Amino acid sequence: MKARLDGETLSLIVEQGEDGCVHLVWFGPKELEHMASAPAFQRLPASPDVPVGPVLMPEHGNGFHGIPQIEAHCVSSNRRIQLASPDIQADSDLICLVSADKSAGLSVQCEIRFEGDALIVETNAVNGGSEPVCIARLASALLPAPDWAKELLTHAGAWGREGHVARRAFETGRIEQLGRGGRPGFDGGPTLTLLDSRTSEHSGKALTAHLAWSGPFRLAVERAVDGTGQILAEQLFAPGECILEPGKRLNLPPAILALSHSGLQGFSDIFHQEFRRRSRSIKRRVHFNTWEARYFEVNEADCIELAQQAAELGIERFVLDDGWFKGRNDDTTSLGDWVVDEEKFPNGLGPLIDAVDAAGMDFGLWVEPEMVSPNSDLYRAHPDWVLGYPEADLPTGRNQLVLDLALPEVQNFLFSSISGLLDRWPIAYLKWDCNRDLYPATRDGVARAGLQTDGLYALLDRLRDAHPDVEIESCASGGGRIDAGIARFTQRFWTSDATDAIDRIRIQRAASLIVPPEMLGAHISPSPNPMTGRQVPMTFRVLTAFFGHLGLEADPAKLGGQDRAVLMRAIDLYKRHRDWMSEGRLVRVGEAGDDPDVKILVSEMGDQALLRILRLNTPERPLQPRTLLARLESAAQYELNEIAFEGEPDLWPVGQFSGAGLMAEGLSLDPGKALTGRLIHLKRIT
Repeated sequence: MKARLDGETLSLIVEQGEDGCVHLVWFGPKELEHMASAPAFQRLPASPDVPVGPVLMPEHGNGFHGIPQIEAHCVSSNRRIQLASPDIQADSDLICLVSADKSAGLSVQCEIRFEGDALIVETNAVNGGSEPVCIARLASALLPAPDWAKELLTHAGAWGREGHVARRAFETGRIEQLGRGGRPGFDGGPTLTLLDSRTSEHSGKALTAHLAWSGPFRLAVERAVDGTGQILAEQLFAPGECILEPGKRLNLPPAILALSHSGLQGFSDIFHQEFRRRSRSIKRRVHFNTWEARYFEVNEADCIELAQQAAELGIERFVLDDGWFKGRNDDTTSLGDWVVDEEKFPNGLGPLIDAVDAAGMDFGLWVEPEMVSPNSDLYRAHPDWVLGYPEADLPTGRNQLVLDLALPEVQNFLFSSISGLLDRWPIAYLKWDCNRDLYPATRDGVARAGLQTDGLYALLDRLRDAHPDVEIESCASGGGRIDAGIARFTQRFWTSDATDAIDRIRIQRAASLIVPPEMLGAHISPSPNPMTGRQVPMTFRVLTAFFGHLGLEADPAKLGGQDRAVLMRAIDLYKRHRDWMSEGRLVRVGEAGDDPDVKILVSEMGDQALLRILRLNTPERPLQPRTLLARLESAAQYELNEIAFEGEPDLWPVGQFSGAGLMAEGLSLDPGKALTGRLIHLKRIT
């Protein structure tokens, strides 16, 4: 039997061979699917008489020694689960592969479909037998790796140093991207990409796998000695964590795969659309966040003054960060006690919110519901509510422990606390933080990191139902939880606690591989930057933040006159363009590490674009190469004007050029000096 699925430009074809296995015979552009064929194997000495390679839902026992779909056993008998060859059930929109171990009564179902050109794979298991089954691992998605895959794109990072991307050879052996911390982490999250050795930003092949899951994960690629390969995405289970009882069903997190024949940019285009589908469209209001302006030193009078100063700059949302709740003067106390500090805000949040509203802004609030401080009323009342209970001397991180979100009583308490705040005051936005990993991710010694993530999703879902208009930002010590799973409940990601503009160029670029720019919080920080001590001109800081969800962390009262003028002009410009920018296509013009850094944001209709050029270092040579643009319409004519953030006029004509000319020959637009930049508006005129 043969089955086929169609995306926007891609198609997928599977076929059940004479061996009973389901082979992936095509995953690629529709116009090239006449090249589809089943893999051919040469039988070699000391190999199976019937050569076996990677298939869909593969199993051991027939001479195949790669990654199987499932590794599991029956708890009482120790009998190993062994799936039979899958059956294919298909229609025009869905391919469903169903396989079972009839002796154990366990069945596994894998559903495959397209959303646009994103290939979505969802897998579940049902225990129809009479005894529990211990699942060590079960793939959400497990596909044969294409033979053109010669390299691998991986991610690394730490707090404040996210966004390091590396390419390495993909040869014989196995390479994994693991998340063992209970949340995706600073190393790029649950994402792995296979590349052709010639793949660049805009050319060559790439296959990216991403797990839509905010808990422990495994992404892996493996190349066997016979040359065959596999790419894997799955939830990571600790020993004994996944016991599937009789009559129960296990739903695994979805995997998203994006295949590109146009370089890294191609799979980014697919993922950006998928993240937008999962989240919801919102107006990208300009933020002011109190953290780098005040840290924990917040109070009613000072925040009202900050709000008035922020509004004068054109800010539209005032976000009160950490320090607002009872006894919270530093990070050693009070998490879990979600009541307003009467010493700092003697009249509650009402006067501040009234002032914010009178200034024409809406109000946002920082919360960290998943955590509790040992020094808190909540922990003193409920020490049994934390992960690790009943172990003694639990290890803390940032002086806090993790609430066990799998407990119904914890769920109810957190919903009541957060929903109570949203019911009492007109809060439009929650900055939802998570400042540590899960350790130990157990209760009574039994692993439950997956249940913790399920509990988080259930809590967010419940809050969303009760308060559908409230926007939520996913923040996890910065960029520690950026994935398509949490995107179903949130509209924004805090990309990093590093607000230094130079660091943010790298960090934002790496995040933009899968996340559209308008979902990435990008704030203008003080200079010198509080983390790095670097002094960076305001224009450079503004331009760096402009291709994200714009915000401000710096104290407005400490802005000089010129910096203030530059910032106000940038905010006004952002407001004029943000609607089309939030639906546009981000194009990374050059390669990672290029200087200058060049990006274009093109509107969905292609009628306008913004070109940003940032020079980080002094040029090595006086003669600078021309800047070649990308992804414009060759036959179109464009009018170019440079946007000035200082002086008058604010628009300077550059000229009229064809799309073909801009992409083939380029323009002399290099800003020249280090830490300077340029912003060019393109308008299609024919």
